[in-house]
Amino acid sequence: MVVSGGDVANLPWPHLESFLTRLLEIETVRDIRLATKALVGLPQHWLRPDVVEGMARVAGAAARRGVHLAVHTHANHVRSVTPLVAEATRALLGAGVRDVRNQGVLMRSVNDTADALLDLCFALHGEAGIVPYYFYMCDMVPGAEHWRTTLGEAQDLQHAIMGYLPGYATPRIVCDVPYVGKRWVHQAVAYDRERGISYWTKNYRTPVELDDPDALTRRFPFYDPLSALPESGRRWWEERLGEQGPPATGEATAWAQR
Repeated sequence: MVVSGGDVANLPWPHLESFLTRLLEIETVRDIRLATKALVGLPQHWLRPDVVEGMARVAGAAARRGVHLAVHTHANHVRSVTPLVAEATRALLGAGVRDVRNQGVLMRSVNDTADALLDLCFALHGEAGIVPYYFYMCDMVPGAEHWRTTLGEAQDLQHAIMGYLPGYATPRIVCDVPYVGKRWVHQAVAYDRERGISYWTKNYRTPVELDDPDALTRRFPFYDPLSALPESGRRWWEERLGEQGPPATGEATAWAQR
């Protein structure tokens, strides 16, 4: 279970502790992950004595219940991993939190090279005690096109960082495919690098798909940023949209983000 709401650090500690204490009373809860960018952006919050003492109480209750308690944070560049971030992480682990993990985003010109990504992972793991867990490809959302990388670049990065870190500390680069969910970048079932279109399948049915015989064979598209395509690929998109008029929803999203 992920406890988020934007950032758990936004909630006054007594309220958060009360909520977590009640959550731990639910018999079926076996895993709690607290999502907070504040560990990187405002580590002082997690070093406050009342927060550290309260976290120790929550972690102790979780251990007695056999519940795995973890903190998930968000760092995208090595410069974000400061000595104070490391100190706050040690305080969380010392209080009894099982793991502190990083879920970053793969971002063009920020961490989209093997050296930049490894520098970040070495700092997270070796200096701060934070497990490099996931790096997501940027979603296809307005205003983020300049940050996005292609699937091919993400696949190349995943290959390039293998072998430099312990297996448990080697991050998985994933693509959050609309209607499918998180997929490792090498799980695409087809990929047209020229036109920037990858296709993905899912291995589970949602409640609305229980009676859909094609749910597990249907291919769902994901689109590379058009600015990163070769000229022939950009020309194909221009010609296709010019001939066919308004594109399908996913194509419209990709085209709108040029």
